[in-house]
Amino acid sequence: MSFKTYAGAIASVLGALLLGELLTSSNPSLANGQPTAIFHAFNQSYRDVEGFVCDLADQGYSHIQISPAQKSNPGSEWWKRYQPVDLGTIEGLGTAQELQSLIDQAHRCNVGVIADVVFNHMANLDGGDRFEDLTKYPGLSPADFNTIASNPGAKPCDINYQDGNRDTELNCWLGGLPDLKFTDNVRAIQKAHLKLLLDLGVDGFRFDAAKHIPGEVLSEYIDYINQESGGRAWNYLEVIGDRDTRAEDYNWIAAVSDFRFYNSTKQAFTFGGDLRSLPADAVNDSRSITFGQNHDTIRSLNDKAINPYQEITDAHLATAYTLARESGTPLVFNDDNLKAAYVPAGVKFRQVMAQRGQEGRNVSEQILRVVDSSTVLVMERGAEGFLVLNKGTGAFERAALDMTLSNLEGCYEEVRNGFTVAIEQRDGKKYVTRWGSWGRGGLNVQGRDALYFIRTTFERCQ
Repeated sequence: MSFKTYAGAIASVLGALLLGELLTSSNPSLANGQPTAIFHAFNQSYRDVEGFVCDLADQGYSHIQISPAQKSNPGSEWWKRYQPVDLGTIEGLGTAQELQSLIDQAHRCNVGVIADVVFNHMANLDGGDRFEDLTKYPGLSPADFNTIASNPGAKPCDINYQDGNRDTELNCWLGGLPDLKFTDNVRAIQKAHLKLLLDLGVDGFRFDAAKHIPGEVLSEYIDYINQESGGRAWNYLEVIGDRDTRAEDYNWIAAVSDFRFYNSTKQAFTFGGDLRSLPADAVNDSRSITFGQNHDTIRSLNDKAINPYQEITDAHLATAYTLARESGTPLVFNDDNLKAAYVPAGVKFRQVMAQRGQEGRNVSEQILRVVDSSTVLVMERGAEGFLVLNKGTGAFERAALDMTLSNLEGCYEEVRNGFTVAIEQRDGKKYVTRWGSWGRGGLNVQGRDALYFIRTTFERCQ
């Protein structure tokens, strides 16, 4: 997608995101440096991302995530970015100078940059799955790889994800990707790559394929990052759970990608799923990276996609729910930010909730059982805002809506469309007394849509 196309689409969304005094230009991370929301600039060039990063700041994103920067397996396919050739060279999506320029521009807009790094393996350059010339990677030798000693370059074993231990996950090759040993030489090269990116101004890292790397190695790298950055960097690990590996094996080191949350939300948002099954099951860690979908779960990108959605708009609605929650660190796939107008609205909602939470206001999430429907979700964030989501194909309407057991009261403005809703006391109870106009109360939401409401002054409802 070209920069002009992308920026034009963003501008059209921004035009609908004006809430007057509700929205500020500040873009805070949470108190511990945790991102408010991360835009995944998946496989996009640094020059293109520089062109729209400040638009992302206006939408409410606190961070962007860039694809791996190192010199990689040649070719335009996205997955070749995850096959390193030379960790000492930045090449592929842009030069070191172009990456520096992107980071500088992001920082001017108060946006942090998270860099994806690939340390488990090197590139499959020969094309086969059983043998690789291990002398092709600058600075590395066969002694730096898991291979057969009597036949250097030969794949030593295949991974077994359900044998009751993690030996093969740590010591065997991912397909035909030569698996690195974490020798002193390998660690020095990988730390130099981290230092190179930190010196350019990177604000944190995603560690790809982390479950295939020993925990003590990752812990050493996080300690190194903290030392070199003065503790300012924010990091997370890609950990895709299986029968032998759990998120809890790694989240003592850093935040982890929450595939448990993904699988749980997918069950609720897929056709036939029931939103009354929410809240979603998730890793017991408020830092965990949550997502409606990511590049590992999208069938059009990956013929081995992990539990993919059949209908992509279901994933967009799951993203809307993900953004409305208090917990987790939402990661939004770049294409989803364009294709569903309520997604950037959800980012703005999350930014405002984060701001108000830092002010000491109650922004706790709670799913409200005010409608009994498998397709409609109402979730409050304390008294400061709420989400109404309808995954059904038809409009959902209620003439009256009893909100007595909620924390909500007052006037609320919808982020994307700008209409107002009033929740007021009536005879000892609370009801929605205005939905867009005083002649209409209750609830009305179109099919396949998500609405975000932020508390404002009651004059806005007049």
